Amino acid sequence: MHYICTLINGYICFNDRKDNVLCFADSTRLTEEVKDQVGSVYTRWGRDSCPKGATFIYDGFVAGSYYTHTGSGVNYLCLSKEPIWANGNPTASSVGIIHGSEYETSSANIWTHLQDNEVPCTACTSRGPTMMIPGRNICYEGWKLEYHGYLMTSYHGHAGSKKFICVDSEATVAKESNSGNQEGALLYFVKAACGALKCPPYDGNKLITCAVCSQTK
Repeated sequence: MHYICTLINGYICFNDRKDNVLCFADSTRLTEEVKDQVGSVYTRWGRDSCPKGATFIYDGFVAGSYYTHTGSGVNYLCLSKEPIWANGNPTASSVGIIHGSEYETSSANIWTHLQDNEVPCTACTSRGPTMMIPGRNICYEGWKLEYHGYLMTSYHGHAGSKKFICVDSEATVAKESNSGNQEGALLYFVKAACGALKCPPYDGNKLITCAVCSQTK
């Protein structure tokens, strides 16, 4: 959302482009008001809905580069389920390639029912700034939990590296998912390698958790 700020008779005023005008005598109150109304967009990996209190934008499929490819992107994307193509059918022969993502959980003692299924995702808006905290499933003081789960990424021995993402603790499969092994942009749990990463507090035998948190007043 974009705001137009003006100074009227000594008051600071802003218009939210929806004909709503608010004026304040001091910048502190204005800052708090804007902070309360301007949200932050984040991705909820592993689910096709937003947590309570968040605003739904769209849901889609987790996608990325093939796990053995050394090129294409290194990030996972929440790819829209409703693609819109450019006019004129433009095409090319030298391209990056994007694949759907699958859970690789057969070696774990949780989520084995998700093995080889495709992964859903949702874009959501919170009421405040958001961040993902790796290594814990509870937010720090002053932050509200949007969701918690497990840190996931590509397998450490595969050629194609991926970013770490926080997959919801109540992960589901994408609608019309095929449980057959089709490979693609794979998702594995994450463990700590003790050494430069100190154990304790970390433990090389435990799956690393994560939390997505939004800032409160």
